[in-house]
Formats: sequence, C-alpha cells, structure tokens
Amino acid sequence: MAKAGHPSVSLIVLNYNGRQHLARCLGSLRDLDYPRKKLEVILCDNASSDESVAFVKRGFPEVKVVQLDQNYGFAEGNNRAVAQAQGDWIGFLNNDMEVEPGWLQAMLQPLHAQPELACIASKILSWDGKTIDFIGTGVSFQGLGFQVDHGKPSSEDDKARRLICPCGGAMLVKRELFEAVGGFDADYFGFYEDVDLGWRLNLLGYDVWYTPEAVVRHRHNSSFSRIDPARRRLLYERNSLMTMYKCLDDANLAAALPANLLLINEKALAIAGVDPARFGGKPVQRRPPEAVNAFDPSLAGKESVAAKVKRTLRTQGLRTVFRKGAGYLSVRAGNRVRRFRHRVAGGGPPLPPVAVAHFAAISDFANSLEQLNEKRSWLQGRRVRSDAELLPLFLFALEPAYHDQEYVSTHRRVIRALGVERRFAPGQTHSWQPSLPQEEGGEGAEPGPGGEGDPGEPVGPGPVRDQAEERRDQEHGAEGDGQVGAQGGGGRPQGDRLRDGRDRERVPTQSRDPEPESEDGEQG
Repeated sequence: MAKAGHPSVSLIVLNYNGRQHLARCLGSLRDLDYPRKKLEVILCDNASSDESVAFVKRGFPEVKVVQLDQNYGFAEGNNRAVAQAQGDWIGFLNNDMEVEPGWLQAMLQPLHAQPELACIASKILSWDGKTIDFIGTGVSFQGLGFQVDHGKPSSEDDKARRLICPCGGAMLVKRELFEAVGGFDADYFGFYEDVDLGWRLNLLGYDVWYTPEAVVRHRHNSSFSRIDPARRRLLYERNSLMTMYKCLDDANLAAALPANLLLINEKALAIAGVDPARFGGKPVQRRPPEAVNAFDPSLAGKESVAAKVKRTLRTQGLRTVFRKGAGYLSVRAGNRVRRFRHRVAGGGPPLPPVAVAHFAAISDFANSLEQLNEKRSWLQGRRVRSDAELLPLFLFALEPAYHDQEYVSTHRRVIRALGVERRFAPGQTHSWQPSLPQEEGGEGAEPGPGGEGDPGEPVGPGPVRDQAEERRDQEHGAEGDGQVGAQGGGGRPQGDRLRDGRDRERVPTQSRDPEPESEDGEQG
C-alpha cells in the first residue's frame, strides 16, 4: 500500500475484566507496521473491576481509554467508543486477540481493487495457529449464524470473497457507513449484532469482504462462558429473531416468522424432554433433560467427564478446570433440587431454565415489536438488494438449529408446510457439522467471541455457533461463548441510498436492555 494511501484507522478493543489478555493484545497493536499519525488505539472498558484501566494507563500511555460507567455489552459499548474515535475506518478487535505487524496493512489491501468496500473481515485462527476459528459464517432463515469449517486445519472456502456478515471480533468498517446505518443495534447487548450489521449493510448495497491474508490468533477465554446459560440462550434466540424480522422482505418474513416461532417452541420442548402425549398429544420420543446437551443432544455423552477434565487441564490450565467444574456441579445440583421440589409438590417434571429461556425470548421479542417496526420500516424503505440476491451468501439457510432426531423431523415438516423450503432453498449450499474435541492445542475447539467482556461476535452463537460452543456440556450448557461471521458471493452494489444526509438522521433510535447482565455482573 502506498504511503499516501493509508487511511486513518481507529482500532477499538472492548474490555471487561480482561486484564490478563491486554499485554499481549495491546503489545501486538503497538508493533503494527502502520503510520503512527494515522492510527488510533482505543481501549473501551465496560466498568471492569480488575484494574484493567489502571494497567493500560500505566503500561500503554499511547492508548486512548474510554472508561464506561457500567457494563453496556458488546453492541452499545462499541458504539460509545466509536463516538469518541477519530479514524475514517473503525476496527473492532477482541481483547484476547494477537495480531502480526502486517495485519492492518493486509486488512486494507482489498481497498486497492475495491475502494467502495464497506466492511472487511479478518481470518481468525486458534491461539496455536493450527485450526480455523473464523473464515466466514452463513446464516439461516431464522437469523442464526453458522461458522464455516470451524475447528478444521484448513478449508477450501478460505479464500477472498463476499460475506453476509463479518466477525465482530476482528473487523474493519468505514466509519461514515457504520454511523449512517445506526451502528451495532444496542438492543442486542451481545450475540449476533455483527450478523445483523453485516446483513443490513448488504441489503443497503454495500459489500462485506473477507481477506484471508490478514490473520489474527484468538485465545478463547470469554466472560460470556461464565454467564448464566439461560440468559445466554435468551440473547441467542431473541437477537436472531430480531435480525430476521428486520432484514427479510415482507413475503419471506410472512413464511419465515411463524416457522421460526414454531421451531423455537419445539427446541424448548426438546431440551426439556417434554412428550406431548403426556397432555393427550401426538407421542414424541424425548430424552430426559439430564441426559441432553442443551445445544446439541446428538453430541451429549461423546466425551466422558474425566476425558473433558484431562483435556481442559492440558489446554486451559488448572484454574479453568476449577471454574468449569464448579459451574458443572452447580448446574447438576440445581437440577436435582428442582426435581426434588417438584416431586414433593406433586407436580410434573420441572422445566430446565435454559428451555424456559426460549419462551422468555419470544416474549421479549413480542414486547419489542413497536421499536422493531420502526427499524424494519427504515431498513426496508432503503434496501437496494433483494433477498434473492443475498441468498447465495446464506450458505446454511435451511439448516436445523438443533440436531435432535425428532426436532430435525419437525423442522423438515414445518419448513415444507409453510413454504420456507421453497423460498430459501438457493441459500442452502453448506451443511453445518460440529467439530470434534481436539487432542492437542484445544484453543480452537470451542468457538466463541474473544476476550473477557467481549459479548459479541462473534460467533459467535452456533447451531449455529452456539451448538458447537456448548456441545460437550451435559447439564444444559454450564460453559460456552459465541461468535459469528459469513460467506458468499455476488455482485457489486447496485445503488447507494445512504449518501443523503437526510436519511442518516432518520435511523431509528436504539434503546438498551435495562437488565442485560448476568447475576454475577458478567456481560451478556
């Protein structure tokens, strides 16, 4: 890249109690091969309690610190940092990422041939560099994100191409456009906000581009893994519902929304082990809740507890073993206490909180419809690309979000009966398969956003990202985190409806969830 061609860039590292990651992350940004006058590094701190801010001010005085008064999550936290950034391009980087000196130059290289690009996504590898973390993600008609070849050593899809969305853990976006489309939707708090942003940019005629030459390494240790699983599940389901509702056109939404609601209900019942025959309905063979992995029952029991402890000790250390072990035991104890109480009270089997969270997500979505209608109206009134044009980027348009045999059968019946299969078939070109536990390294075995306090990306969730994240948790997801991205192909933008300042002023206002945090104050 010619010296005169260096755009000004603000790199934002969102942090929440991630002090242990900051020396490596910020140290690698300090070593970037990029003109200092054109580069601004910002640490946006979501009210950490581990002295992260003091550590950065003392050790990295060149870093601009945006210190927030509370944990605003990934979406609004980053939006607030952007408001104080100076660069023409904004970069978002998880705090447990490490970049090579040439990373930023490589990220910007595609602009030589495609100066109109709106957003650029980086390749993300495991911490040891042996496996794929992110090379793109597809989405389903339900708004869920599926990572491409996560955990594999290589992929034929690892090539420069258009995406439906970036991974929010390592991306660049043109500041002018980011602000014009409303930034990340602050109502999401965390999970799928990058899917939503990328989908919106594509609809409005802008390209999201993946560049495999720009590589970061990712140390998985997200604070989202310590969030209550039921709260995490609510965010997954609600946020994907909101994305689908805003982005699909009227005809496709009329078929997809009822199908999505039916399938969320079915997933909740599958996780809870509820057989409709108990109430006089059609019998469905369900596994009991305690035998089910809440995110993919087909994977439950594939790895023994002893094997998991051994693997975690080798790859993540004794501290993580104790933390995950405590979470696992607390969930088991909670399940037993609930069953005992229900037996004493003479009731039926208790519903696991992670199953009930699906119904809470639908309720949250229903009570947000007025605000969602404003956002949908704004977006649909300015869209440049049709759903048909974007379907090749979906890749996993009809992929089941849960791999229980009975659920998959219901999924097929629903999408056929409601016409979803016919509408979205061109977007089903890939099939998602969860990666198996790694014997060595292990850093890339469980997809997730990057650092502490990075509630986003993604990628985070999936059965989608969340299925792979939580595949080995026997008691309804005691651990896990999320991340996202996308893939695809397609043509150039066909128009630009956002260059008019009048339109920018009418981006619907985004409110923030009043209580999006977990009980222990973690993000999510």
